[in-house]
Amino acid sequence: MQTRVSIQGYEGSFHQVAAQQYFGKDVIVIPCGNFRDVVKIAGNKKESEGGVMAIENSIAGSILPNYNLLQKSNLKVTGEIYLQIRQHLLVNPGVTLDDIREVHSHPMAIQQCLTYLDKYNWKLVETEDTALSAKHVHQHRSKHIAAIASRLASELFSLDMIAPNSKICSYR
Repeated sequence: MQTRVSIQGYEGSFHQVAAQQYFGKDVIVIPCGNFRDVVKIAGNKKESEGGVMAIENSIAGSILPNYNLLQKSNLKVTGEIYLQIRQHLLVNPGVTLDDIREVHSHPMAIQQCLTYLDKYNWKLVETEDTALSAKHVHQHRSKHIAAIASRLASELFSLDMIAPNSKICSYR
């Protein structure tokens, strides 16, 4: 039987990357729009065997609201994983840097890559999730929109990594 865990974010998110790294590639993730729902579903043994949520971030520090959610729940921390976030600039196949007019991503991802992004005259569009940004690029098939997201999002949505983490991200 496959392990089912709740995560904050969507298919291709860094929480899914963490879940796969911890539980294995066959883990089934239950996407949640917020951490409150992650805790709620993780606490329901009929829905999942647990949850994966960030409690520390090397840029933002401790994520205190998540600590509070855990303290108020009946959940117990059973493991931890350190995940190095690697952001990539993703585009539809065949798109070049000259084609791009907009870059969509989560505000933290945009901030991490701002030194690179400032080299171009691209409109920066903040979204709620890096993976949703990649999905948006895939669904719209535009050659003028790019996303900053994970390698997993690139694979899931058949997007090309036009600029990998080492070129676009100032935080590693």
